[in-house]
Amino acid sequence: MALWLFVLISVVGIVATPSAKPNEACKCAPTDECWPSLSTWNALNATTNGHLIKTEPEAISCYPGPAQDVAKCAAIDASWADARFHSQNPVGLSYPIDDTCPPINTTAGGVAHTCTLGSNPWYAVNATSPRDVVTAITFAKRQNVRLVIKDTGHDLLGRSTGFGSLEIWLRNLRTGLSFESKHTSTCQADPWTGAAISIGGGYTFNDVYKVARANNVVVVGGGTPSVGALGGWMQGGGHGPVSRQFGLGADQVLEAEVVLANGEYITVSPCLNTDIYWAIRGGGPGTYGVVTKTIIKAYPMVNVQVQHVAIAPLTDNTTALLDAVAILYEAYPDLNDMGYAGYGTWSINQPAPLFANFTAGYVHGFYTFDKSIKYAQSTFAPTLQKLLPYNGTSLFISVTYVSYPDYWTFYTAESGQEPAVGSTGSALTSRLFSRSAVQHDTPRLRSMLDIIAGTPEQYTSNTFELVSGGANFAKPDSYSGLNPAWRISYFSNIVARGWGPSATQADTDSVRHDITFVKGAAMEKQAPETGVYMNEANRLDPDWKQNFYGKHYERLSSIKRNVDPHGLFYCPTCVGSDQWKEDSTGRLCRV
Repeated sequence: MALWLFVLISVVGIVATPSAKPNEACKCAPTDECWPSLSTWNALNATTNGHLIKTEPEAISCYPGPAQDVAKCAAIDASWADARFHSQNPVGLSYPIDDTCPPINTTAGGVAHTCTLGSNPWYAVNATSPRDVVTAITFAKRQNVRLVIKDTGHDLLGRSTGFGSLEIWLRNLRTGLSFESKHTSTCQADPWTGAAISIGGGYTFNDVYKVARANNVVVVGGGTPSVGALGGWMQGGGHGPVSRQFGLGADQVLEAEVVLANGEYITVSPCLNTDIYWAIRGGGPGTYGVVTKTIIKAYPMVNVQVQHVAIAPLTDNTTALLDAVAILYEAYPDLNDMGYAGYGTWSINQPAPLFANFTAGYVHGFYTFDKSIKYAQSTFAPTLQKLLPYNGTSLFISVTYVSYPDYWTFYTAESGQEPAVGSTGSALTSRLFSRSAVQHDTPRLRSMLDIIAGTPEQYTSNTFELVSGGANFAKPDSYSGLNPAWRISYFSNIVARGWGPSATQADTDSVRHDITFVKGAAMEKQAPETGVYMNEANRLDPDWKQNFYGKHYERLSSIKRNVDPHGLFYCPTCVGSDQWKEDSTGRLCRV
């Protein structure tokens, strides 16, 4: 269908409804007189052929009222830790910032108190076509209503929420997946002639991986299969098990289709709308337009060798553990240059064991591609020699290897699991680390590790992701809005702390302060020349522009002003969000 007809259908459906005054200081909220009437919302529902949803909290059945249902509540509580459950609801979030209607486990003595939507959208358009997206955009602009975008809800920064907002829900916009063994393009600036997969809408990586596996190819995607394939993961950078080998997720996009704030439905590529193409490839999600389709690169099959390392202190003294972590962090750049990539975690104390019965320790799963176990052993040998003096004296150290004949056998066994989600009681920060940040000054590195380890009673966890280097260094993409820090950084380190259900506001404020101004500051001091991975970052970072986007922020901001001059698209820490703020009620207002 032609673009002009998309726009015409959308506008005709709501043209007869009254509109808010243009350039209002604040977006219309449910408590305002300018909030659209029920008849106006009904008109939007009719225009979208019944695709408008009046949202309600996921766990509303657990609370007194007409929706209360004990059996349904029990089922929701049992599914709460499953990201796939949350992806099926327009207000379902894997990592909610502040859940104002949690499920109640009545069999465990849970008592229901209050249940509200909180910062979740009040309405959602269940988009099944780009036309629905255009209609929602036109309505939000005309009615001066806050607009948010949600795919699967795998978001740590609250970018898919907003009090009194209208949501564009992309999960059911699915126009097809297709594979081409040899990509062809009329764009001379697109040199890719390998295989490619076209992703038409809100598919998860689980869907994309099925196509890749059936065609014996590998694609760069999330480690968690339920993550959306064209949402915030890709637009924010996107790392996964093969991102060291083939590049980050943003670098995989050959072409995309985007709906802009003015209702235009455009194609972006190295030859078409190049600024927007550049911006959506790593310059952040939810702010330049709504991506409805992508074409991504696919690669020949590889075999995989996996190394498992597990380290734990033999006494309550964790000094040797942190010494070992320092040895490993110093080794990461060299290991990465030799082909190593992977993920791991460490802590000086956790409520549950990290492995076996050890509540303090270090574990990682690192891998190489198209090598051999002998190669992996020989390249790790210098690092192992530095660790061995601790083995059996102050530390337990285990190093094992396993080989997989192809990538998808490896992924199923080692990576493609669904982690538990749904918790609200935590805060995190992160940092990208270059070679200079971890080598040549061991005492300085060791001092930082002491700080980010925290104290035993803080239950601090550190997660490291050795996912850059390799292709990200060798072939930097000129059409990438990605934070340039990725092009010099080997790994990201995430520090997280939580709090219990009885925590006071003072308790949570204390944790957030520690994460931001103690542990986060220590990592930034250690690696001042880098930044962070915006999808796994501190939403309270006071220097988010520099840390999330680096030197690209000014160009991204210019593109934002050009394609969305009135600020229709907003999400916290996204480009252009500094022009807005939430007032005490949650209403979004201009600065």
